[in-house]
Amino acid sequence: MAAKIILHIGVQKSGTTFLQHVLQANAEALASEGVRYPVSLDWARGRRTVANHEWASYGLLGTEFPWVSRDRASEETLSWQTLLDGVRSTPGTVLLSAEALSVIRKPAIHRLLDALAVEDVEVVVTARGLGRSLPSLWQQHIRNGRTVSFGTYLAGLAAQREKSRDQIETDPSAHLWRAFGLGGLARRWSDAGAARVRVVTTPGTPPRLLWQRFAEAIGLPAFAESAGLPAERAHTGLTAPETQVLSALNAAIRQTTWSGQNADWVRKIIIGRFQARAERGGKVVTPPEWRTRLAQWSEEDLAALRDSPAHIVGDLDELRYDPSSETTRPPTPEETARAGAEAAIALAEAALQETLVQRNIRRLRHRLTT
Repeated sequence: MAAKIILHIGVQKSGTTFLQHVLQANAEALASEGVRYPVSLDWARGRRTVANHEWASYGLLGTEFPWVSRDRASEETLSWQTLLDGVRSTPGTVLLSAEALSVIRKPAIHRLLDALAVEDVEVVVTARGLGRSLPSLWQQHIRNGRTVSFGTYLAGLAAQREKSRDQIETDPSAHLWRAFGLGGLARRWSDAGAARVRVVTTPGTPPRLLWQRFAEAIGLPAFAESAGLPAERAHTGLTAPETQVLSALNAAIRQTTWSGQNADWVRKIIIGRFQARAERGGKVVTPPEWRTRLAQWSEEDLAALRDSPAHIVGDLDELRYDPSSETTRPPTPEETARAGAEAAIALAEAALQETLVQRNIRRLRHRLTT
């Protein structure tokens, strides 16, 4: 039975995928240091490209996650049981990573801790400032097929944030602020029984610094220097013109009869082409009319975090939003047009490749029948 469990619970867009790649690549070396990072069943089946434990958590908590259906939760029952069996059969320390755990409410936290049945549970939160997180979250909405503008997206978040603290803690739809309100997140887990909560600030670059801070937070600062970092990059975001093109494409797709699977395939082809470009345009930035509000949110959250039981690893100033840092200009029509052209080329190349494959299949069939 594990003597201690470390839960890395995100939050989203804070380098979690990068850290999971590092943990996966160094799992054997970690084990020699007395910390086991289980390779989850989903990864072993080839369903994911990086080992983490989010899908397994669906098997226990199910519809506590607003995006998880009962059927989806049922599919992951075996994943959760396999993970739990591994925790119960492992001595020492077990490290689990699932960024979705940052959104769960206190009853679900109790349910998770009761299931793990280990008294010494530490929680590690990796955190990124709102000025970097919110553009990335909106961009993810667009990658997932939505068309809402950044300003409209922020207006929706503002309406959720204006709810009382009790509503944010209990309303399933307020899950974003349950995660990104770092002071409340730390208090929630501490009140539910976590022995310690550490918040690691995400510096952006270099990525090795984030890994060094994370290694310190899990009690292995010396290990950070010897661990190998994977060569591949984690998620690469879209630029402002690319996001505009993808949003317009999503709106056009809604007028078709395409299946969701076909639409996802089209977006995947286009995003892959975007990310291979050398000149991609400027990053997504906060609309000017929202910058003062975002700065207020940032200061409120920093004050709440300082007043929480969390221990900070890193620099709190990295979480502060400074409107004067928004120096990137809006995308020009030419940049957006070039991104649109790249999207058209990506789809044309995919279609030509499919045509070539079908032609070769017909030739092979002809040879076999003559």
